[in-house]
Amino acid sequence: MEKDVAEILDDDSDVGIKSKDIDTVIWSHHHWDHTGNLSTFPTSTGLAVGPGLPNEHMPGHPTKPDAPFPESDVKGRKVHEFDFTSQGKGLKIGPFNAIDFFGDGSFYLLDSPGHTIGHICGLARTSTSPDTFIFMGGDASHHPGEFRASEYAPLPVELDPSPIPKMRGGCPGGMLQDIQRNKRADEAFYLPSKGFNVDEKAALETVSGLQVFDGHENVLIVVAHDSSLLGSLQLFPEKMNDWYEQGIGKKSHWKFLQDFKDAVEQ
Repeated sequence: MEKDVAEILDDDSDVGIKSKDIDTVIWSHHHWDHTGNLSTFPTSTGLAVGPGLPNEHMPGHPTKPDAPFPESDVKGRKVHEFDFTSQGKGLKIGPFNAIDFFGDGSFYLLDSPGHTIGHICGLARTSTSPDTFIFMGGDASHHPGEFRASEYAPLPVELDPSPIPKMRGGCPGGMLQDIQRNKRADEAFYLPSKGFNVDEKAALETVSGLQVFDGHENVLIVVAHDSSLLGSLQLFPEKMNDWYEQGIGKKSHWKFLQDFKDAVEQ
């Protein structure tokens, strides 16, 4: 990458937001491909993290030699650790313990452990009447096939639009169900890779929570490594508030099944 987030903000006059304007950066978790280089932000920008992360990894390396991020990311910076028990006041959204970040229902943080210690997700309200949301999943899952299909959103009899390029008029769901690991229409295509999460049991519970949200058409789930969403989402500084009206959720929901295009075409 040629530029980090702070540098993009400061170099792009069209955005109208500078790095010094950012009050707080929230890490979904501490892996480098999700944190960027926080030292490029001024120390006036605070850092907010999930429960257990400071005790496990701060102040960063080299003071803590096995830490996964440098001490320069946090040095001189106010660090806030979320406590979903006291701050959340018993709030749950779906199966997740939650915090109403601004206190106005516009943005929630969800306790979603498993992939790492302190992993959290975000739930942003994008409209009211109807209520629509974008679920910012981080690495709660690494592929939509880990939470699709499910009992809440089973594989349909016909997929339209078709995820298979040669079947433009629709794709029979039964062909893809035959490829599913247990040939089921109500069960995810993949399981999370063994050894990829610090707590396998918690990671599976978090994925089950994703399935609950995925069953609601007014929630768009965006996990960070879902390449099937490329070309469907409007990128910053464009806005995504009208994703529901644009039908982005319906168009992209089964798009990951293009992974199987060669098998289906044969």
